[in-house]
Amino acid sequence: MNGALLCLSTLLVLASWLPGCKRTEPARLRVLCGSSMSAPIQELAREFGRTHGVEVEIDLGGSETLLPKILAGAPADIYVCHDPFEAKVREAGRLAGCVTVGHLEPVLAVRHGNPLGLRSVDDLLRAGLKIGIGDPRYSTCGELFVRALQQRGIHDAVMKQVVLQARSTTDVANGLVVGPLDAAVLWNFSAVLYSGKLDRVSAPLSFPEVRVTVVGLTGSPQPRWRDAFLRWCDRPEAREVFRKHGYVRLPGNPAQEGL
Repeated sequence: MNGALLCLSTLLVLASWLPGCKRTEPARLRVLCGSSMSAPIQELAREFGRTHGVEVEIDLGGSETLLPKILAGAPADIYVCHDPFEAKVREAGRLAGCVTVGHLEPVLAVRHGNPLGLRSVDDLLRAGLKIGIGDPRYSTCGELFVRALQQRGIHDAVMKQVVLQARSTTDVANGLVVGPLDAAVLWNFSAVLYSGKLDRVSAPLSFPEVRVTVVGLTGSPQPRWRDAFLRWCDRPEAREVFRKHGYVRLPGNPAQEGL
């Protein structure tokens, strides 16, 4: 009897490797996520994975560097980005649903405790300051700030004080927290991420709306889980995760009055 059971077990194992016999693969969702949105998406992905038994694979990179992969047809289910990249996905015909989960906005940050007493963007005209911004060629945050300076008529005077133009806001923040900078222009979530290491001050500049969006992609290898993840993000609880991490429009700028 035992010998017969052993033979049967061996045959079943061998059969699982024969052509035409499928092995069950775990459900997997591939998310291309802009690095500026990594913290809240990782939190939501962990909860989604535990709830639905799905393995969520997150590839991080700049929104601008991930977009060409999507347009080239890279196999992916979800793209997390900020404006203007959702519109580019839509124009290319790759959009299969979209959820707005938060907002990005440039803020002016100074060293913790504000030792130089900088109170607004006008104080950036003070001679001898060292300022860091995102490189406007690659950084939407840097581009928006430069445009706002031009609209205010102080572009040339402030840009003379800029000693660092980095590709990522993380590099700019590090220049303020551990480096030589006196002030920096960062995305709003940095004020939460670096809480206790830098301070945000009022910057009376007007910025356009920059949405954070979770985009479903056509050609998704896992359309069922793509749509489930979009629904997961289209909940008040998901938006609260982004709010908790600082992805909200803040008071103090003309464009935000009444929001």
